Amino acid sequence: MKKLFSNLSGTDLLITEPVNKNNFDLLRFFLAALVIYSHGFVLYYGTNIDTEPLRIFTNNQYDFGGVAVSLFFVISGFLIVRSFVHSNSVYEYLLKRVLRIVPGFVVAFLLSFIIAGYLSTVDASHPYGDVSFYFSRINFKRLLLQVITFDAPRGAALFVNNPIPNRVNSPLWTIQYEVICYLLVLLFGLVQLKKKPVLSVVFFLASFSVLVLQELSYIPIENDMHRPFMLYAAEMPRLMAAFFAGTSIYFFRKIVPRSKYIALFFIAAFVVASLWVMKFVIVLPLAGAYLTFYVAYHPALRVHSFAKRGDFSYGLYLYGWPVQQLLIHFFRKDIGVYGLFLLALPLAFLAAWLSWRYIESPFLKKKKDIHNLVARLRGRPEGIVAETANLPATSNTGEQL
Repeated sequence: MKKLFSNLSGTDLLITEPVNKNNFDLLRFFLAALVIYSHGFVLYYGTNIDTEPLRIFTNNQYDFGGVAVSLFFVISGFLIVRSFVHSNSVYEYLLKRVLRIVPGFVVAFLLSFIIAGYLSTVDASHPYGDVSFYFSRINFKRLLLQVITFDAPRGAALFVNNPIPNRVNSPLWTIQYEVICYLLVLLFGLVQLKKKPVLSVVFFLASFSVLVLQELSYIPIENDMHRPFMLYAAEMPRLMAAFFAGTSIYFFRKIVPRSKYIALFFIAAFVVASLWVMKFVIVLPLAGAYLTFYVAYHPALRVHSFAKRGDFSYGLYLYGWPVQQLLIHFFRKDIGVYGLFLLALPLAFLAAWLSWRYIESPFLKKKKDIHNLVARLRGRPEGIVAETANLPATSNTGEQL
């Protein structure tokens, strides 16, 4: 295969050097906003009314929110495996992942359940919220389990009058699967992922095969809201296929060509899968991955400094749902679904800015200090950090979700 593409120049490749010069920050921000837009339809109308534009176009197969999450995993696969390759140790890799994901998640989880959950009890008879009603329905053991397993907070009798009741911050369930993918990279890395990058293709083909068999009804995988872990198990094959599509493109970035004809072919595949074949989910991992990197490294689109003042995409994703639930709780009769989006996006952005300014960024800046502290405790010299430790804390360095 290398000989086949040996004559490709840098500009002929899908991924151009340097790898960290890309549009990932812009794409991730756009995808997070797209999730908020898509969730607005189900939160405003309920699950029984499919009015979201992509659902209409794909004959109720998929929505923009699902596409955005899959593309998040594509980008994450690329960046996380790059982070692993550039880490000097297993500990360093895990430290980077923990500092990037855990603080923002834990604070968003708690604020969603405590503040948004409590405000959902505000009504005419309790204009400041029903404290006793709220706290009487908190199962603290289950809440602790949800935090530890990176699950979404759930509680009975919250947002009871909303079209989607009892779900305070439903999108957080995807963080659990993101963490699973991080651990799989670590596991596979310990069996020579760096030296045998073809393994990433094997992992992609394995997860993609399960996805195909699942979509053809040969492998039944069901979601189960009563399980204590992996409630949305049916989503695992598509998310893993997207993630390992990203890792595969990273390892084989020097031979994957950039071609507008390939891009057009994948766009056509989406249209055919949406309107006739009805297998949109099967097309998504590979086609979505190629088109994502086609845009991320497009020579005519160079928005490499989009996150120079902060990466707010993670915060947008974390806070979009509870902001929308609160807006619906208080103003549903007055705003409409597009008004909901126009109000929710800036409010979620404000929450994302606060999260980045006071939670995410401060913890990322502690990476070197924590590393040196552990080194001292282990009796090792200070200052042994990865080459990415002193780089800016943006997704271009592989430090993001």
